[in-house]
Amino acid sequence: MKKHLTIIDRYIGREILVSWLSVLFVLAIVVVSADATRLLAWLVDGRIPVDMFFWLLLNNSYEFAVMLVPLSLLLGILLAFGRLYNDSEMTAVMSAGLGPAQWYRPLLLVALPTALLMFYFTLFFIPSVVEQRDEMMTEVKNRTELSALFAGRFNQSREGNAIFFLESQRDSGQIMDHVFYQQVKDGIAHVDIATRARYQHDESGRDYLVMESGTHYEGQPGQRDYKITEYQEYGVYVPGSKDIDTALSVKALPSEQLWRSDALRHRAELQWRLTVPVATLIIALLALPLSQTTPRSGRFANMAWAVLLYLVYSNLLSMASNWVIKERVPIWFGTWWVHVIALLLLGVLLKRSGHVFRRRKSSTKPLKVNAQ
Repeated sequence: MKKHLTIIDRYIGREILVSWLSVLFVLAIVVVSADATRLLAWLVDGRIPVDMFFWLLLNNSYEFAVMLVPLSLLLGILLAFGRLYNDSEMTAVMSAGLGPAQWYRPLLLVALPTALLMFYFTLFFIPSVVEQRDEMMTEVKNRTELSALFAGRFNQSREGNAIFFLESQRDSGQIMDHVFYQQVKDGIAHVDIATRARYQHDESGRDYLVMESGTHYEGQPGQRDYKITEYQEYGVYVPGSKDIDTALSVKALPSEQLWRSDALRHRAELQWRLTVPVATLIIALLALPLSQTTPRSGRFANMAWAVLLYLVYSNLLSMASNWVIKERVPIWFGTWWVHVIALLLLGVLLKRSGHVFRRRKSSTKPLKVNAQ
């Protein structure tokens, strides 16, 4: 057995790595762009402040990696081996006496480190990422509404009974120019138009929007009891920061805590974290027989079947995890039966594709020369 990688091992391994990273980059761009659009909608609605947009996007990107890595690895292997089959390079490799056992060596050279990376991600890194996100969302809920105001557009309050409009901001949002504020109290509209406004936090912890050089309108337009008041300063109470302490979700709990816990949901979450790296490795093994094509059929011939298989596999894993939480299956049974089915399918695919784990012995017999 050779201790060092051969030229073919390095060549195929490089093809798989480049294809995988290319697919991962494209999928990441698509998914992150969709998430950025969703966060921008939250930003426009005032559900998150501007300074948290980038951190939430980055935080979500780490969690998306867990979903994208197995799929991109499957597609990357299919594209790499599909090109080798399409360009008849695999035919040349087989003619040199190298069979599937040798093809799995460069494949595992990429798949094994990836599975180990996913093991670290799911058990240790992603829980801390989810914990940070939970803390950020708690901070958003605790912030005052004045911290999420945008200049040049109408800002609606969380309860929906007040509207802010400000032309510009200065001093990190503490001072606002040309402010319009409308609030409905007991069915009566209160409108304030001020030249300037500032944010003020008093000693009792209450938040105010102090308007300067403005006019206050109270009542319903067209009614006789409509009041107009001009003022130099007028303070409007704004619901300030809250003291909400949100408990961490199960996904944010450390793996050590899940391991020591006897709660069914905690055990199911721990099993799911172990399932992802195992599934990543099995998916990589399934990709090799699925990638077998002919030059006439093209390198994308089995792509649809591979994606369908991935969707069925991932949905079965999610269903099995839900069954554990709902106590439909015992915890020891968990999601492992899905992996067993995938391995049985791998054996069937290897047999149908002619991939066997041994070198093919040469059938060439030495020629006999009869002496004359």
